[in-house]
Amino acid sequence: MLLKQIALAAKHDARTMIPRVAVGSSRSVATMAAIRFRCLSTQQRQQLLTQTSKHTIYHDARRCMSISATGSKDSTRATALVYSSYGRPAEVLKVLRHTLEPPGEDSVQVQFLASPINPADINQVEGVYPLKPPMTTQLYTPSSSSSFASSTPPAFDGDTDSQPPVAVGGNEGVAKVTKVGSKVGHVFKVGDWVVMGSAGMGTWRSHGNFNAKDLTKVRSVEKMTEGGDSLHLDVVQLATLTVNPCTAYRMLRDFKTLSPGDFIIQNGANSGVGEAVIQLAQPLGVKTINIIRNRPGHEQVAERLKQLGATYIFTDDQLGKLETKELVKSWILKKEIKLGFNCVGGKPTTEMARLLSKNGHLITYGAMSRQPLILPASLQIFKNVHASGFWLSAWNNEHSSEERQEMIDRVLDVMKKGQFSEINCSKNGWSVTTSDAAALEERLIEAIKMATTSGHGKQVFIME
Repeated sequence: MLLKQIALAAKHDARTMIPRVAVGSSRSVATMAAIRFRCLSTQQRQQLLTQTSKHTIYHDARRCMSISATGSKDSTRATALVYSSYGRPAEVLKVLRHTLEPPGEDSVQVQFLASPINPADINQVEGVYPLKPPMTTQLYTPSSSSSFASSTPPAFDGDTDSQPPVAVGGNEGVAKVTKVGSKVGHVFKVGDWVVMGSAGMGTWRSHGNFNAKDLTKVRSVEKMTEGGDSLHLDVVQLATLTVNPCTAYRMLRDFKTLSPGDFIIQNGANSGVGEAVIQLAQPLGVKTINIIRNRPGHEQVAERLKQLGATYIFTDDQLGKLETKELVKSWILKKEIKLGFNCVGGKPTTEMARLLSKNGHLITYGAMSRQPLILPASLQIFKNVHASGFWLSAWNNEHSSEERQEMIDRVLDVMKKGQFSEINCSKNGWSVTTSDAAALEERLIEAIKMATTSGHGKQVFIME
């Protein structure tokens, strides 16, 4: 009786929801039956699957229901860390188990290898970041048995229309191509390593399907099989390639022409971008003046920056002092401080700007203090100091994939030469084959908690 009710309801669904060309076909009715099937309780599903009938609709419905429960033979079981509403990351993020169908003709399927947790990622989940990935129901399909690991997931009843739209967290990561669409085989091969071409694509996941034009190759499987193509590079280096190093690269090249012996000055020098600036400036012969916070352990921070190649270092409490100005003059002699990189804001940045040479350029890419940036009129009138903002996401959107590839290749060249050190981070395992999604969610949320509290350093998901 229950199976008959499902079939009749599926007929109605097929008439109203399936394109006219398919109306009345047993396939369309069975597909809708499968969707209806997912709304039932476990007991009702068992009752349905044990019933027998000679009616074609029933057989086709059971076939689609079976596919709904297991996925097609070409599908991939995947997990993703998603959110359906904005809020505190540890509270709104959930692990979603779902099924991926093979990629479309213009797409590729990838398995992620590593993905970091960046401040911008956290801000996105909180809903306070300018770039907000769209929340969709694309991870739910009629042939997918999607479910949340948590005992308190966002409410949904199994019907595709009523499942909560979700966004996958994360903007950065490295992945390996596992399947290739029919029209992009000349661009990517199975085994190639790729990074995201833009932000908002969702990298906190085990697997994903992406349009080929949105990915950038960082390793060629053909070169890897020959023993080349930077095999010595750490997976974390590649996973953290597209945000901090690329931001540093653009700021060093897009605002001033720098010559060997020129200086740049920066605050937040021990940030991801700050460390990248130090390392990318060295091959250019550009010297760096680096400002760090005066807090417990700053001596160790300064020592690490020296190992990376920092030219000079001092703490932020020295800003604004006459002796500091004289010290900086003794460092640069007749050279110029052409660029200043700011990720802090507030009065300390105003004092840093005073150290810029005539016609200097202050670039703001962050505001960790959440204090306004004040640039005195005297600096603009008498020293012609300019100020600009920089956001890599905007640069990526305004430039071609070829230009993004060139930037990635330039940064990779520095890494391949051993001129770029691995970042300090904590690695958090993400099993891509686990059947215990609840345990996986607990581990991932713990990493999120560490990333959102001070003293734990950089956190990176390592997919195993």
